[in-house]
Amino acid sequence: MASEVKVKNILSCLLIVLVLIFLFDVVVKPYERFNFNFINKFIEKTRQSQDIAPDRLFINAWRMAKIEYVDKSMNNQDWYRWRSRYVKQIKTIDDANVAINTMLASLNDPYTKFLKSKSFSEQKIILDSKITGVGVMFNKSGDEIVVNHVLKNSPAQSQHIMPGDSIVSINNKLVKDMTSDELHSYIESAKEKEVKFVIKRGDEIIVKDLEKKEIPIDTMDYRITKDNIGIIYLANVMGEKAVSDFANILLKTNNTKGIIIDLRNNYGGILANAVLMADFMILDEEKILRLDTRSSNSLDVYADDGVIFKKKPIVILINSKTASAAEILAGALKCSAGAILVGENTFGKNSIQQVIPMTNSTGMMLTSAKYILPDGADIHNKGIKPDYIIKSEDAMKEALKLINQVVKKEK
Repeated sequence: MASEVKVKNILSCLLIVLVLIFLFDVVVKPYERFNFNFINKFIEKTRQSQDIAPDRLFINAWRMAKIEYVDKSMNNQDWYRWRSRYVKQIKTIDDANVAINTMLASLNDPYTKFLKSKSFSEQKIILDSKITGVGVMFNKSGDEIVVNHVLKNSPAQSQHIMPGDSIVSINNKLVKDMTSDELHSYIESAKEKEVKFVIKRGDEIIVKDLEKKEIPIDTMDYRITKDNIGIIYLANVMGEKAVSDFANILLKTNNTKGIIIDLRNNYGGILANAVLMADFMILDEEKILRLDTRSSNSLDVYADDGVIFKKKPIVILINSKTASAAEILAGALKCSAGAILVGENTFGKNSIQQVIPMTNSTGMMLTSAKYILPDGADIHNKGIKPDYIIKSEDAMKEALKLINQVVKKEK
């Protein structure tokens, strides 16, 4: 039988945890006061900095999967056979990598995987929605390394670095023989707070000193049309600020006639973010989703009765790259807030992963739960079918027409 929980109960539990951390903080480390994440960061940093023998790394991965993976049957196999098969054969880190990847592949789950050092770092950047650096993305083009993107609100943007600029040197080191990965690593490892860039723009040579700092990656934006329709763009559902940013946008668009949420090419993100975003827009205590976890019990998650959203027509744009937590948001708003879906069938990913830090600067991504939409739909490998099937490139135009029709009809 499924148990029930409201969003406000989740928030209450989080508040209790924060209070306990705060009290510990006041007694033990006053100078860290109000930094509620310092304990977790310390533990994670310590764990990540430890290097252990390759066979122990394999055993840790085997044990973590056995404890955390959503399917207790481990895809109907004897999980102990992998420990017996590999543990005495592993001599090097490469041996451990092969053994862990082979073992996890036996689960037949494309979303459960071992993350080596670089992959784990990239996953952390995605989860945190922030990066430390100067805000320049680049690619190798022939003998040149060329800027292809500049992050908003970054040192590179403030110093007017532009896509198409060719990087000549960094801190007086010529970069023409470096790969893109080597250059990223070189910038990350630079001890100087300011990094000296020499770039070429056409025939002009430009020198810029760029400060390394933590840069938030914008995941959402909005605009209000001339006929008072709010359009919210959600690139993903990542980052610790995603929920508060979404709430602020809802408040800024509260006096519009209707809302369009663009979830096209939104690959998903954090489950809790999607649940809280949906809760903001569901007016009654309706179901948001059902979670099926490793235990035999299911968990029904319901919306709180307090919202910040004024009722109005909602249209959501989706396509084949709308996935995971983005599908949770779209499905919950369709079932429990009457949203109209426009576009193409979504990706169809109903599993939820957690990223687990491990030793040797590695990690694992493990499927820890699966979700079912409020109407009971299991979207695995099926996706969510839109109410109006429209080519992705034409979906916004059609959505604006549709929402204006709905607004007129409701008057």
